[in-house]
Amino acid sequence: ANSGSQSMVVGGDGVDPVLDLGNKIFGTWYLTHQMYIPSGKEGYMNIQGQTPIGSGEWVIGNWFFNQALGSPGQGQIDNSALGLVDFTFPHDEWFEVQVNVDISNGISLATIEIKVDGNDVLPAGTAFTDSAGTVPTSLGGINIYSISADNEAYFDDYVFTDSVASNEDIAAKGFSAYPNPVNNILNLQANEAISNVAIFNVLGQEVYRANINAMTSQVDMSSMASGAYFVKVNIGGTEGTVKVIK
Repeated sequence: ANSGSQSMVVGGDGVDPVLDLGNKIFGTWYLTHQMYIPSGKEGYMNIQGQTPIGSGEWVIGNWFFNQALGSPGQGQIDNSALGLVDFTFPHDEWFEVQVNVDISNGISLATIEIKVDGNDVLPAGTAFTDSAGTVPTSLGGINIYSISADNEAYFDDYVFTDSVASNEDIAAKGFSAYPNPVNNILNLQANEAISNVAIFNVLGQEVYRANINAMTSQVDMSSMASGAYFVKVNIGGTEGTVKVIK
């Protein structure tokens, strides 16, 4: 284990675990974990666009670590928006894997960043699609398949979080959106000038945008359908998103 006394192992017995990330269609999501692959062994993952899996949405293709034992310490993502991408990783020691997915502008404009052992594999801003530009349904989950009899990968210390930190930053600037639930008029206020605001529905579609440059503003939501909305604000370069119900 990297910490504690146990980790999860995916061996060569055909096991097929899935980490359910909740079919996210909005927000910014950060997933990190530790991984360990012994010498002479391999590992595998893929990112699914929907859970439960079964729809065949391999968003960036297959994610190999030491595929078929051909090149020790070599990895590959085979169908990202950048095409086939190679990377390296260390055998016989724990290393960190980071997956950051920005869906703050809706799933059709989502981007992904992947780091392995601190090195860029897919740089920030890479489209969250395959090489053909296919947009997934959502950020569904991570499929950690036992790809061969030589598969032996250990996983530990998973952390999955959203953009809570930035919301704390805008809260520190006195931002509030009220009433919530809202009937018609949503009031926005802060202790500093709100630069701009955008509102998205649960499908990630932008339904409102305005430049404000004032500490208070009102948004008329009377023509919007009942449901949940995400209000994204920028206050002096600090961004955050709050959820409101109509």
